[in-house]
Amino acid sequence: MSEPSIHSAARRRTSVVAAVLPPLTTAMVLAPGNSVAASPLDDISPSSEGLPGAALFTQILSWGFWLALGVCGLAILYGAATWRGMNGNSGRGVEGKMYVAAGAIGAMVIGLAPTIVRVLFDAGQAG
Repeated sequence: MSEPSIHSAARRRTSVVAAVLPPLTTAMVLAPGNSVAASPLDDISPSSEGLPGAALFTQILSWGFWLALGVCGLAILYGAATWRGMNGNSGRGVEGKMYVAAGAIGAMVIGLAPTIVRVLFDAGQAG
C-alpha cells in the first residue's frame, strides 16, 4: 500500500469544508434573531465603586500618566536640541528629528489612551 499523498489529503479537507460550509452558513443566516438568549453580562459597565484601593490605583495611574508625559517632553527637548545643534552632522540631525517625532507621538498616544480603551471596550460590548 502506498501512503496517501499530501495533495489527496488537501483535496479531502477541501471537500469536507465545501460540504459543511454552505449548510452552516445558511443556518446562521436563516436562524431567527430572537433565539439567542441575552447574556446577563450585557449590561455590565466598569465602575470603581466599592473597590478597595480604587483611590490609590487612580492616583498611581495619574502619576504614571504624568511621568510618561514628562519623558515624552524630555525626548522632544533632547531631539530639538540635537536636531538644531548639529548642523554639520546630518546623522545626528536625523536622530534629533526621530526623537522629536517619537516624543510627539508618545504624548499623543498617552493622551488618547483613555479614549482608545473606552472605544475598544464599547466595541466589545456591542458584540
